[in-house]
Amino acid sequence: MVQRHPKLMNIAAVLAIIISGFSFPAMCARPPASQQIKLLISLKQPYVAEPEAARIVLHVHNSSSQTLWLYRRARGKHPPVETLQEENRPLKTSGGSTVEVNLLPADEKAAQSVVTAAEATVLEYVQMPKPRLIKLAAGEDYEETSIVHMQPALSEGQKPIWGNYQLTVNYAASYSNGDIFPNSLGADLWQGEITSNTITIDLRPPLPDAVGEVNGTAVGGQDLQPRAGIRVSLSNAQGQVIDQRVTESDGRYSFTHLPMALYWVTGRWDVASRDTMVFRHTELTHDNLVSSTQLVLYPPDAENPAAFHDARLGPIMAPMLEGPSPKSLVHKPVLIRVFDSSRKPLGKVEIEAILSHEDIIDDLKAMTGDDGTAAMELLPGRVSLSLKQRGCQEQPERADVAPGSGVDGFRYTFECVKK
Repeated sequence: MVQRHPKLMNIAAVLAIIISGFSFPAMCARPPASQQIKLLISLKQPYVAEPEAARIVLHVHNSSSQTLWLYRRARGKHPPVETLQEENRPLKTSGGSTVEVNLLPADEKAAQSVVTAAEATVLEYVQMPKPRLIKLAAGEDYEETSIVHMQPALSEGQKPIWGNYQLTVNYAASYSNGDIFPNSLGADLWQGEITSNTITIDLRPPLPDAVGEVNGTAVGGQDLQPRAGIRVSLSNAQGQVIDQRVTESDGRYSFTHLPMALYWVTGRWDVASRDTMVFRHTELTHDNLVSSTQLVLYPPDAENPAAFHDARLGPIMAPMLEGPSPKSLVHKPVLIRVFDSSRKPLGKVEIEAILSHEDIIDDLKAMTGDDGTAAMELLPGRVSLSLKQRGCQEQPERADVAPGSGVDGFRYTFECVKK
């Protein structure tokens, strides 16, 4: 082991502090992620009867002395997917916040009889994802609801274990480019993992008359063949999502144990950069216990979606068949921070962001707060920025928003040239 002289170590520490002062404003040492925020959970309903979904409210409290940024909304936790980087292409980012729900029978005897663990699946966006950044000042609270479909644990003989369950939530966030926020922007994009309090939920079997089924096939492309990777959502008449499926290669989906009622069936490509949603409604009655629906989707990368609109679509409603528009494209959360010439955060700077690509023009505006930050949702690609402040000339800038998920961040120095 190499021994370092204590005085040299102290000098190195001092130099590190001095150097860091030139890259971003001095900030207090950050506490561990688990000490920055606290998570309490509650339920919007004390019990759920299969196939209903539970609605878990996440109450997040910023217990630190600094402003934190959170990613909304949290998705279900999935195994990491390796992304292949294409040569001569911008580096893709990844990340976001996740929710993982843990279920265990509350009764000790029932817990000991478990052969197959209970499952809790966090449901995703029914429509096109619309992620954004949430600013959470020190001492402030934030709420977000996770919709979770739960299946009870099974005992020997695959017998469902109904009744009370102990429920906890693991809330986490990580980003492939997370270091740029404290190091370059001096902003705190929260990363880490915390565990909530424990609450009790009553899982009940389907109601006696819940014998209905909604099934169908998701097809796509000009050949209208079954497609894998379609996220199909089932919602009640009020539009509240109940359950979801992601199709395999046969394009099939099925929802069972349904009460007699009106339902909405919605489909979209699970991974797409634009809105691909289509939807239909169907009704289950005692004379119609099984309803089959077909969902037709155009390819997620279609240059001209209207080309896939033909007579075979029938009553299927596809609002995106008119062609792309900025609102129909998935935007990426971006955090911008503006400083003045003396490296102090600059508030009340108007930011106008314009992206022009082929037939798409996206024009968005934001205003920096007292800490010089502004959160925007921008399309990936080269974005032209204009920084404006009263009494000063407009300052042009640019932001090369990286492709991929997660977030991006940019820092600018505004030189006020008087008009």
